Amino acid sequence: MELRDIEIFLVLAEELHFGRTAQRLHVSQARVSQAIKKQERRIGAERSPAPAARCV
Repeated sequence: MELRDIEIFLVLAEELHFGRTAQRLHVSQARVSQAIKKQERRIGAERSPAPAARCV
């Protein structure tokens, strides 16, 4: 696991928003999604679906 992926995870946990996480880390929203998906595959789990209003 890359250090940047861990950083993305931690910031996402603080922000609870993919878009704000991407802005804060100066990466694309797609990069945040890819990092989280990679972590999910690594541990064999998927995140809980968020309410539609919170999925951005």
